[in-house]
Amino acid sequence: RVARCTPHIGYLHSGFEKLAEHMDYNQYVTIVSRMDYGSPIHNDITWHGAVEKLFGIEITPRCKALRTIMNEVARLQNHLLCVAASGLDLGGFTPFLYLFNSREPLYDIIDYAAGQRFHPDWTRVGGLMQDLPDEEVFKKLVKKALHDDIEKAIDDATGLLNRNRIFIDRTRGIGIISKEDAIAWSLSGPMARASGVVRDLRKDMPYLCYADNWDGQGAKAVDFKVVVADEGDAYSRFLVRIEEMRQSIRIIDQLIDNIPKGPI
Repeated sequence: RVARCTPHIGYLHSGFEKLAEHMDYNQYVTIVSRMDYGSPIHNDITWHGAVEKLFGIEITPRCKALRTIMNEVARLQNHLLCVAASGLDLGGFTPFLYLFNSREPLYDIIDYAAGQRFHPDWTRVGGLMQDLPDEEVFKKLVKKALHDDIEKAIDDATGLLNRNRIFIDRTRGIGIISKEDAIAWSLSGPMARASGVVRDLRKDMPYLCYADNWDGQGAKAVDFKVVVADEGDAYSRFLVRIEEMRQSIRIIDQLIDNIPKGPI
């Protein structure tokens, strides 16, 4: 029984803001890559998206498509790790292996596009640090990762966990966060949506290929479902992440064979 806990938060990342004082907008991408080890390339995209919004810079359609694809690759990376670790922490070593191993081909995709597996530093103000070495190879890597590895891993892992008495007993009704608390505590992503907060910036403040006319020629926004649950417990957060991964695959499938030509 825990009698008392006094957390001291912030020491790990306390130097990030200070480092920014001595870097320009492109150099700082090397720092944001290190802010979230679960999905570093997502931070690259978010950082330079914010900078471009600040300066009113419009990136090219090809760059938007590639960033959107990699944004969802990063979401898969993050959710796979979270769900895998939750299974491991509750005694499920097999689903951990299924899900964690399926992250490996995602690192191969990032390595192919950016030249680095873990800290890609891939974006630049107004574009990307380099175009794809070979678009057809990139497409094959992405399709294989999604449909040969990740989909199967998700099915195998959920087949084990969704009917596992220990996993369900230790997650259902545990760690409940109400909708009101989720909003008051500024929770976001699956943490908020699993508590009934219908909020997804891809829909509410659309950007990249999540927005209509993203290519300037009338292209529709990518189609996907915002996944929401009401219970607000650990089991709901697990289910939301599982379905969000399926939606990420759906988004990438809509773009992978329709990447516009042109500069990045």
